[in-house]
Amino acid sequence: MNNETYNPNITNAKKGKGAPSGSGKNDQEGKLTFINRISVFFSSARTRIVLGIILALFAIYLLISFVSFFAGAGIADQNMVSNYDIVENAQQPDQISNLGAAVGAWASDHIIANGVGVAAVILVIWSIVIAARLFRNEKVHFFSYTLMSIFSTITFSILIGALTYGIDYSFFHLGGAFGYYTNKWLIGAIGYIGMIAVNIILLVIWGMLCYKTIMLIYTKTKEVINRKKFDGDDVDENVAEQNVESLDEVIGRRQYAVESQPEKTSKQEDEEKTSFPFMGKKPEKKKVEKKKQEQPQVQASSEPAVMAGIESGEVSNPNDPTGEYIHYKFPSLDLLENRTMSVDRVDVEEQESNKNRIIETLGHYGIQIKHIDVHVGPTVTLFEIIPEDGVKVSKIRNLEDDIALSLAALGIRIIAPMPGRGTIGIEVPNRDPQVVPMRQVLASKKFQETKCKLPMCLGCTVTNEVFVADLTKMPHLLVAGATGKGKSVGLNAIITSLLYSKGPSELKFVLVDPKRVEFSVYADLEKYFFAKPEDEDRAIVTQTDKVVKVLNCLVQEMENRYEVLEEVKVRTVEDYNAKWRQGLRNERDEHGDKKYPYMPYIVAIIDEFSDMMMTAGKEVETPIIRIAQKARAVGIHMIIATQRPSVQVVTGLIRANFPGRVAFAVSSSTDSRIILDAPGAHRLIGRGDMLFSVNGETTRLQCPFIDTKEIVDICDFIREQEENDRNIEHEHPFYLPEYVGETENNGGGGDASSLKDRDPLFEEAVRYIVQGDVASTSSLQRRYEIGYNRAGRIMDQMEAAGIVGPATGGKPRKVLISPADAEGLLSTL
Repeated sequence: MNNETYNPNITNAKKGKGAPSGSGKNDQEGKLTFINRISVFFSSARTRIVLGIILALFAIYLLISFVSFFAGAGIADQNMVSNYDIVENAQQPDQISNLGAAVGAWASDHIIANGVGVAAVILVIWSIVIAARLFRNEKVHFFSYTLMSIFSTITFSILIGALTYGIDYSFFHLGGAFGYYTNKWLIGAIGYIGMIAVNIILLVIWGMLCYKTIMLIYTKTKEVINRKKFDGDDVDENVAEQNVESLDEVIGRRQYAVESQPEKTSKQEDEEKTSFPFMGKKPEKKKVEKKKQEQPQVQASSEPAVMAGIESGEVSNPNDPTGEYIHYKFPSLDLLENRTMSVDRVDVEEQESNKNRIIETLGHYGIQIKHIDVHVGPTVTLFEIIPEDGVKVSKIRNLEDDIALSLAALGIRIIAPMPGRGTIGIEVPNRDPQVVPMRQVLASKKFQETKCKLPMCLGCTVTNEVFVADLTKMPHLLVAGATGKGKSVGLNAIITSLLYSKGPSELKFVLVDPKRVEFSVYADLEKYFFAKPEDEDRAIVTQTDKVVKVLNCLVQEMENRYEVLEEVKVRTVEDYNAKWRQGLRNERDEHGDKKYPYMPYIVAIIDEFSDMMMTAGKEVETPIIRIAQKARAVGIHMIIATQRPSVQVVTGLIRANFPGRVAFAVSSSTDSRIILDAPGAHRLIGRGDMLFSVNGETTRLQCPFIDTKEIVDICDFIREQEENDRNIEHEHPFYLPEYVGETENNGGGGDASSLKDRDPLFEEAVRYIVQGDVASTSSLQRRYEIGYNRAGRIMDQMEAAGIVGPATGGKPRKVLISPADAEGLLSTL
């Protein structure tokens, strides 16, 4: 995170509130302009390159002079340096042995022999580091690096002087004259033991002050080494050398006990020690004891077999809660492309220019500010300002368009005030927005060590921090955005996050895809990760009539789970599963079958929800509302997405029961208010730029990018395991129960009472069915433009009357009578 603090030094306290704006103000503005010009001059790319070249040449010259001094030129030149000055030595170059000539000989003698000794090498290191940061357009931290280098030089001069004290050197002391005489004075003042104590204290202080810098240099050096290895390897080896751990290690830190994993190779240990460039920190291992407490263990009876499987490499998922998927391997991060992202590429001149224009624009309207904090994000830069006392927040909020005009930028958003900060935020889009790679987000420490039950990596904030949300706490999510603004990529990022955090026994999906192309790539995960009605052929739902059926089956699953929770006397699915692991799993019914099954989380994702509402209306909305209102406690969660957030699609009941909202760029402020209950989404710039709102708190994020090829690779990796799985119970997906609807409750399915309350369209529908010899619910829907429930009720009444046969999965029913017999039957009913 790049944070800068800018103090324009514009205050009214010095002038007095009633002071006129005269020459004092002009002088102050002149000083401000001069300071800004100096700042812009030294932050320009051209100036940084020139300064970097000068420092690099200076470091090379010093290094050559020092090496030449140590190689023997120091002894040879000692008389010349002592008896003549630089000018005189320059006039007789044949008498100087140092490769740095007269200046090099003089500098080496005074800095090394009469100065700090071998510690003078730190001066060379300082020059190289500053030059490198200038060349790479990174923040220099000049004063902190300089003070640290000075302190390090003094410290090592004294330490080396102490270590070599008493050794007779004919030429110079390794600690230099400074180190030697400092230790000599310490011995005379506090004795030999006191001198050693002072040196130890000095070393400890140096270690405390310089630890972060040392680790940073170590990390950067290791990155350079790994990058060189990357350039020399082929494509497959490239991925393995990118300093990102395999998912077995990632999930290992998050879910499984350390002692349950296979012994790591040296290569894996090297990967663990590498920091991620995007986060600036490396992931840390959790304590073994903490993991044991957090994660449930497998049954005691199976532990010896599991441990043997771990040692042989056959068991890769030892903490699967059901014990059925202990051989399942989580997808590796190597399946994701290793895209790079660097917020350091944001132009410093751009930041300074925008900062000055904001100050100038606010100043035109009489708004003075105390200081500005700058937070550079992947897509936008947040300018966090604190106005002078007495400035109304509404006055700044009303200047949104004026600031956008001044900055010539699209998508300016003012947050006035910022919640819990006491500041006002102005978000300005970057000229060169960065792509947030899915791989680096999943590899981040925030995701690896998250405590979320259903973690969703939604991207990076404007302060460049990874943002992980828990679906179980929302508990349902509404996603909306115009075409091409990143909505589909966002849904894929959510699904990928869940696949990388949960195994087949813990998570099931219900995917609804009216367009037939958005979720089709996930069809290969049917056996492991999908839930569907038993009589359906496809796991991904694409037809409206089947959507209503699947949603009603989800409602029935919800009701069945509540009955089980009531029977077991627990309140949530988490409590139930914990009790199931403690012994409930072993209870059997009268037939010897398992009485209580494990309850996985079920996540239903509906794309193009507006199309569903147009074709089915209330028949779709009713089960969705029932699930949204009640299903949280039993582990069923919904995500619905739409391109058109109108009040006819996103109704009041849906908004009331979907606290989690994700808004990508929309066309109008009205659409933004429908999604978020607040404006702002119409100011987004697209390409994954989004606003996430839960319980009224809104956060601007950049959605992580994942390509179709990466999704295909993940699905192929899981599909191969499905094909090699010989467990008979894994040959089919998780079956949802058949919905016990109104027809069944009223005596349908063969009961004579259902024929007494025949539908008004019953006779006409019978004639249509027997004449066409095709009996299906969807054909009745299309013919009479009715909903799925009504068409299904008519079909059940025909079955009760013996006109059509029973349902046979997704195929049409068989017509049992001829048209002539149908007329006779209708006359008797």
